[in-house]
Amino acid sequence: MLKRRVSPMDWLSSLVYRLIPLPEDLQRMQDLFPDETIMQAAQPYYDLDQGRPSEDPRLLTKILFLSFFFAVEGDKNTLQTLLYRLDWRQFCGLSLLEKLPARSTLVTFRRTVGPAVIEALFTDFIVRLRAEGLISQQHRFFDGTPAKARASINPYRDEIYEVSLECLAAQEASSSSKTVETPPELNPSPVHLTKQEYPGDDQGVKARRKQPMKPVAQRQSAGDPDAHFQRGKHGKPSTLGYEIFFTTDSEQLFIEAVDVSAEANQGVTIFARKIEESHPGQEWSVDGEFPVGSILAQAEEKQVILHTPVRPESTTGMLPKSVFVYQPESDTYLCPNQQTLPHVSTNRKTEAKTYRGPAGTCTGCPFREQCTTAKAGRSITRSRYEEQYARQREHATTPEAVMGRVLRGIVAEGKFGEAMRHGVKTMRYVGTTMAVMQSQLVATILNFKRYLRVRPRHVLA
Repeated sequence: MLKRRVSPMDWLSSLVYRLIPLPEDLQRMQDLFPDETIMQAAQPYYDLDQGRPSEDPRLLTKILFLSFFFAVEGDKNTLQTLLYRLDWRQFCGLSLLEKLPARSTLVTFRRTVGPAVIEALFTDFIVRLRAEGLISQQHRFFDGTPAKARASINPYRDEIYEVSLECLAAQEASSSSKTVETPPELNPSPVHLTKQEYPGDDQGVKARRKQPMKPVAQRQSAGDPDAHFQRGKHGKPSTLGYEIFFTTDSEQLFIEAVDVSAEANQGVTIFARKIEESHPGQEWSVDGEFPVGSILAQAEEKQVILHTPVRPESTTGMLPKSVFVYQPESDTYLCPNQQTLPHVSTNRKTEAKTYRGPAGTCTGCPFREQCTTAKAGRSITRSRYEEQYARQREHATTPEAVMGRVLRGIVAEGKFGEAMRHGVKTMRYVGTTMAVMQSQLVATILNFKRYLRVRPRHVLA
């Protein structure tokens, strides 16, 4: 049964809290909590008339908020900290002698009611920021980072049992055939006794070691089946977990949206959805991994401006593709030696075209050593989005694009750096739903902290 905490504060707690007030940051954050929003979000999960009185959802939400705000890991450590810290008790509205909620109550609330309450808390605050004019939808930053799952990986999980059964069958057949006769002097009874010899499990161990490793995309964990391997950035190894994406406003640097993906390499798909929801003239600053050909074509169709670098062409020390002139009338390329490279094939999946000269075209060419080492001669690949790539490379040199990329590196990367200190580096809980809840809670904390810094300047302005 849904219950509100209405118990009055005893005189001793009131006196102590009056003498030792809350720190300023916690006092101002306490004023930001929308109590009615929390109660409305939790109401569908409680019966209004039947059952025992429940713990106040506002109390449990504040306990969960404090554990991430102060980076206290584990429900046990959180409740122990709440037991002796006066500022935590005062923030949650607990008296000095009041009994704390049970750990099982906190776990049940987090698993059942927590996702809906945290989402409502995050969404309600974004609505408040837009109503106060603190969020501008003209320019946004979009970036992602991998977060490690709370699980270990065993690439042989599916095959262990099959091999073990085979080993057991082999052991049984081997032990039945290997019997040792007992000496007659040790066997005075008429019963014929045999001594069985069981081989070791070395065969099973060797068989498991010979098994090929599963591809990274197919590896799963029994601890967190939803988690997958996420590609590491900047030379870092792959991480079993989730990828978290923040959409950040460029004016006051608030996090507007949080997306979590358990599948690997879903950033382009999520960003394509962001482009589809954008209005004409809106600007996006993103990392170089997002502007693939389909994204550039979609942005041009929606009249959205992208401030992002385009991946440079890989030439491996040879003549770059830019020195080859494309001739759209004949759909051919003209090489620096004034030789024509006609279209020879098309990739059915990517629709990329390949251009190569006839046999002997590159023989005797003065640029051959600088151009190619292939026996068949130099080949050029042209993407179906080649024109979009060319226009984006030209736009990437403008001052607006350069400034957008610089700000993205400062703002977006800085947001993730700050989020790491509040528990985004490693997921505390299991499952995609819990990963979304944890990411939205950390984003709410960052928005609260940012609001407390921005609001005084905004009021003065």
